[in-house]
Amino acid sequence: MTTTLQKTSIYTVLMIALIIVLVPMAVMISVSLQTPSTINPLSLPKDPQWSNYTEAFRTGNLLPYFGNSVLVLVMTTAAAIGVSVLAAYGLHHGKRYKSDAMSTFFLMGLILPAFSGTIPAFLVLREIHLLNTHVGLSLIQIASGLALPIFLYVNFFKTVPSEIEEAALVDGCGPWRTFLKIIFPLTLPITATCIIVVAINSWNDFFNPLVYLSSPDMRTLPVGLMAFKSQYNTNWPQMFAGAALVALPIIILYLFVQRFIIKGLVGGAVKG
Repeated sequence: MTTTLQKTSIYTVLMIALIIVLVPMAVMISVSLQTPSTINPLSLPKDPQWSNYTEAFRTGNLLPYFGNSVLVLVMTTAAAIGVSVLAAYGLHHGKRYKSDAMSTFFLMGLILPAFSGTIPAFLVLREIHLLNTHVGLSLIQIASGLALPIFLYVNFFKTVPSEIEEAALVDGCGPWRTFLKIIFPLTLPITATCIIVVAINSWNDFFNPLVYLSSPDMRTLPVGLMAFKSQYNTNWPQMFAGAALVALPIIILYLFVQRFIIKGLVGGAVKG
């Protein structure tokens, strides 16, 4: 009886969560296929306007924004993963009390509000002449996205037997060669998870590009959607169609690699 009740409760919670996720997506798709004069988010489009998608891509000038988003994503993901894995490896091999203190410092990134450092970061980027550049935006995204990867890597390294590194050192491998040839390949499940998490956060980031990029030609996709909104009028079907086009690549990516996310999160958080 208890087991049946537990299963019923779990499935009920999962069903509610599924509804919460799918309803906004259904509304987005429904509105994107309607006309501005007949918008009804709670009804299906009687005459689907598929041309809204092509018009959204053309009117919103999404192709350059797509290139900007890809550029920022690649820089952010590569640098964030490199810094995270090296920082976590150093923390794992450091003195216990110092490593624990530094790990706590990095974990504060999961606790502090994301916007708390906006003004200082803006002033710093202005002083080093990286304001309104993709490199400057990438640095902000890297700094704000290090906490979770470092946490996962540190806990994963705790599961790696020390005998592996000791055997490599006995065989003549130096610290760097041991890390690159032996330890880092073991982190591939965690690395895949961190890449996906960092990439999704970078791709969907709206606030940071809005604050740190002022030139229209430097905009990324989420900010580029504002082109559909004017002072007196907003073409909601085209805006929703543009939002669907922006979300589509990351949704496809997540569907293909979701098992790596679950495996990596479990391996990095539970085993530690």
